This record gives sequence, structure tokens and C-alpha cells, in this order.
Amino acid sequence: MTYSSETKRTIAGAVAGLLYGLVLAFLSLGAVGAGHGTPIPLYVSSAPLSVFSLLPDASSVREPVFFAMLFAQPLVWLVPGWLVALGGRKAGIAAGLLALHYACGLAVVAMTGVSPRGIAGELPDFFVIWLPVYFVGQAVLWWQISRHLRRTG
Repeated sequence: MTYSSETKRTIAGAVAGLLYGLVLAFLSLGAVGAGHGTPIPLYVSSAPLSVFSLLPDASSVREPVFFAMLFAQPLVWLVPGWLVALGGRKAGIAAGLLALHYACGLAVVAMTGVSPRGIAGELPDFFVIWLPVYFVGQAVLWWQISRHLRRTG
């Protein structure tokens, strides 16, 4: 069985998105720090799933929402990675999904009013690591999107 270069590129893009999501999930969990850190990385990395964290504060809802935000994070990033790797007009769909992702993440952070500082009043170490990883990943993703859109445009 042989695979075309397009199939290989698509699989590589999906795997890259999945790995990026795994790294963000690990760093987000570290930034939360058992409730002593900040949930901002978790809210932003797992958007639009983080919208469910705005549900009424009931203990029966809080834990499943937290685990969904944490464990589904790699899948949230698999989709844009896969769409960008497909190229063509699919990159435009990925751009729209990313815009939705940013809007949801920023809305949840604004509505919850959380601070980037933890209980001790300092920035958690994992937050300081998460921030550049998140922004470099976004820059690479947008560079790939713009490259594909220029080819099809």
C-alpha cells in the first residue's frame, strides 16, 4: 500500500495538531496547579469547550467540565492541524475555526475575571512556559494558513 504525498502531509498535519494539543494540555494542567495557579491557559487552550465552565457552579457539573476541557484539548487542536494540512479552501475553514476559538477563549477569561497570577501573587511557572508555546504554535498555524490561501487565492 502506497500513500500519496498529500495523504502523508494530511496525516502529519493532524499528528502535529494532536501533539500541540497534548503539550498545551500538559502546560495548562501545570498552570492550574491544583487550584493554586491560574486557569487562563486551560480556558484559552480548550476554547470553545471552556464556554461550558460558565455553567452554574454546581459540584456535579464542575468536575466533568474540567476533565472535558483538559482531555479534549488535543482533539480541539487536531482539527485545525488536519484542515490546514489538507490545504486549499480547507485552510479558510481552519481560519474561521481559529477566530471562533479566540473569541470563545477571550470571552470566558473576561467573563470569569480570573487573574494570571496565582494565590501566591506571582505568575505560575507553567503559565510562563505555556504563553510562548501557545503564541509560537499560533504563528506557525497562521503562517501555514496564509501560505495555503495565497496558493488558492
